[in-house]
Order: sequence, then C-alpha cells, then structure tokens
Amino acid sequence: MLKTDTIDDRAWTAGPPQTINARGLLCTDPQETGNALLSSLSRRSRQNLLERCESVDLAARMRLQDRGVPIQYAYFIESGAASVSTRAGDCLQVEIQTLGKKDFVGIPLVLGMRISPHTCTVQVPGTALRIRVEALIHAMTTDREVEKMLLRYVQATLIQSSQLVACNSRHSLNQRVALWLLVARDRTDSPEIGITHRSIAQALGVRRASITDTFAEMEAAGLIRRSRKHIAITNEACMAELSCNCHRVIQAAHENTLFGNPGLHIERR
Repeated sequence: MLKTDTIDDRAWTAGPPQTINARGLLCTDPQETGNALLSSLSRRSRQNLLERCESVDLAARMRLQDRGVPIQYAYFIESGAASVSTRAGDCLQVEIQTLGKKDFVGIPLVLGMRISPHTCTVQVPGTALRIRVEALIHAMTTDREVEKMLLRYVQATLIQSSQLVACNSRHSLNQRVALWLLVARDRTDSPEIGITHRSIAQALGVRRASITDTFAEMEAAGLIRRSRKHIAITNEACMAELSCNCHRVIQAAHENTLFGNPGLHIERR
C-alpha cells in the first residue's frame, strides 16, 4: 500500500476562493470557477457556495478523506486528479473512481453520512475549493438548486461505479487501461497525465509489470508517450477505439445527468 499523508490543515495553502478557469488562467471574476459542477449552477447558487469555500493546493498522495474517519471538509476539484479507493480484506486498495475538475469529494455527506466508507487520495497535484461539512449541509438544506446538483452527481457516480464493475469483470486489460486513461483525460482536461505505473496498477488491481507491458504496446502503436512520471495520450481517436464502450457510458452519465438532460443516451456499437 502506498504511504500517504493524512489530513492536516498545516499542510494546506488556503485562502479566499481564487480559482483557475478552464483555460488555466487565474479567474478575475469571483463567480468564475474551474470546477464544472459549480459552473453549472446559477449565479446566485454558485455565489452561495463560493462564499463558504476556500482555495487549497492539493499535493500528490495527500488524503482528502480516510475510510472510517469523520469527514471534516468536502472538495470541489478545480485541477489535478484524485482517486477514490476501497479494499477487500488484506488486499491492496483498488480504485473505484477517478476524480478531477468535473467532480466533488464528499458523496457520503449528500446521503446523510458523516463518516467516509472509502479513501480519497490526490494522484495528480492541483487545486480545489474546500468547504466545511456544516457549511455544505446548510447550503444543501437552504438552496434547492445546490441539493439537486449534488444528487444528480451522486446518480452519475453510481452509474460510473456499476459500469466499472462490469468492465473489470468482462474486458481485457488493454481495454481497461485505455478506459482509465480516457477517464483521467476527461477529468483533468489534459492529454498529459502526471502519474506513475505503480499508481495505475494499484488503481486497476493488477501487477505493475502488467501495466508496463501494456504501456509498451500502446507506445509502440503510437497511442501514448511515456516519461518517468507522465503519460501523454498522443492519438485519442485510436485510444477510444481500443477502449471498450464503457467510456461512452460513463461520459454520457456525467454529461446527461449532471447538466440537466433527464435521459441517458448511450451510443450503441
């Protein structure tokens, strides 16, 4: 198991919510934010949440939530990536969700729980807006739009989790690795992903050597470019062809459920 840092306020660089927009520039408008969930809200509801948030820097391998530990903060990620993981018995942890700028850390709070059943660890350094538990709960109970947005997010996450279960049991390692890279690309909004082979192996619950072999095949086919701690997708179209249809299901779930489309339309092939 990877050594990780626990939550410690002294480790954070916190301040007023100065956010990074989708172009990677510091926002001059206090209403602008790099998190897609917050951006989907009306100006009034977005301001309602932003007034209760503070900006924090996310360091690699820092834990945002610990399994079985009371939750202190929820997070709206603006850049970078985090991993939600679980474990079975004495086995290594396995990733159940990759999070980025379209995501929220704190689903148990939306469902009325104060203790996390999973661990959330930063994989790619970035920034986030964090909000205290009490402030988030107050915003949910006093602002119907905020509550509906977070409930839609829970729905999208449930679809993603169930699809990953099906993918892990039915599809090849090459397909699963391609899916992971595409989801990470969606979440970070960048074709270059700052992560090690070991971290991806842990996320998928396979040996590191298997990931190294798979990446060697992908690089030889011109799909990726590797360095010591970075993976860059160089041919996204071919990567999508290599991946299974699970990526389209997950993508549709977040696009349709999060942003107001009541139906889930999945392209069949």
